[in-house]
Amino acid sequence: MRIIYKTISVMGELRKGYVTKIDLEYGQGIITDENDQDIHFQLDHVSDQITLNSKIVFEIELQACGLVAVNVKLALGGMRVNTFS
Repeated sequence: MRIIYKTISVMGELRKGYVTKIDLEYGQGIITDENDQDIHFQLDHVSDQITLNSKIVFEIELQACGLVAVNVKLALGGMRVNTFS
């Protein structure tokens, strides 16, 4: 018997949070979102270079292992651009 799991999008909007753990050996990490919920993610779902405490945005999907963060990207809202005159 073959079981196929389908990925289901839980939320259409981007969620915000920050990276609290990165495990390079297993290729995964943990995000704490705005509701203080810990959400796991795979490093191959990250499109930017992140570090611990990076502020990020992401989507949530329900997969075979539970809720996971996908399409993880750095949050750009807090960036400043210095201009020189």
